[in-house]
Amino acid sequence: MRPFLFHIGSAGVPAFFFMIMIAALAATWAALKFARREKLSEIAVLDLAIIAIIASMIGARLFHVFMEAPDYYWEKPIRVLFFWQGGFVSLGAFIATIFSWWAYFKIKRLNAPQYFDLAANVAPIIIFFVRLGCFLNGCCYGKPATHWPYVIFSNPASTAFAMNHGNIPLFPTQNYFMLNAIVMFFFLLLVRKYRKFYGEVGAAFLMYEGISRFFIEFMRGDDDRGMWFGGILSTGQIVMALFFGAGMLMWLMCRKFKVKN
Repeated sequence: MRPFLFHIGSAGVPAFFFMIMIAALAATWAALKFARREKLSEIAVLDLAIIAIIASMIGARLFHVFMEAPDYYWEKPIRVLFFWQGGFVSLGAFIATIFSWWAYFKIKRLNAPQYFDLAANVAPIIIFFVRLGCFLNGCCYGKPATHWPYVIFSNPASTAFAMNHGNIPLFPTQNYFMLNAIVMFFFLLLVRKYRKFYGEVGAAFLMYEGISRFFIEFMRGDDDRGMWFGGILSTGQIVMALFFGAGMLMWLMCRKFKVKN
């Protein structure tokens, strides 16, 4: 794999951060296309994109600090600010973004369910490119595999190699996440086409992501992400169960926001 896509002089360009940039640009472009189609505020979409970038970076970093390596950062708190070292957790990015957006909707008095639908439709694009970044970086790797399909991380700069999972067959969990994102994208387009109320796509996203990621997590081998109940469930799986519940609740609460034909 390629943790660094290319070098500018002696400085390497991390594949993970490059893919985050691609994800942000692609998702913003797609969101603007959806906004024009529904005559939503393009300014609000751009505001939400900027808020998402800032909130996701902070939330992803803090989730990593407190859930994966609290002792390491407690020894020297300034390390929290060294974004080029350590890691990020996508769940933290998502949670921070949702709360930040909710505050924005309240301040601007926007139709939150309608904008959540728009965000849900572009979320798989973000997930796809972020997981591609994970694959190139060698993080979020799978458990040792005894049969095909599998992937082998042989680059000493990869996270899997650094965590003593290099040069052995591993389940390609990053690729499963990417494939799942593609299926989710087209599924949510179908939901959007036949939705009867605003918030239906957002609710479908939460439930789909909650179920699909819950099961993919069983194949992950990076146990430093947090394990509970004697190693049976990961932090991500617990959060995914909450996602599914939140999706069901959103489905029930948003049924009053009928789509205007």
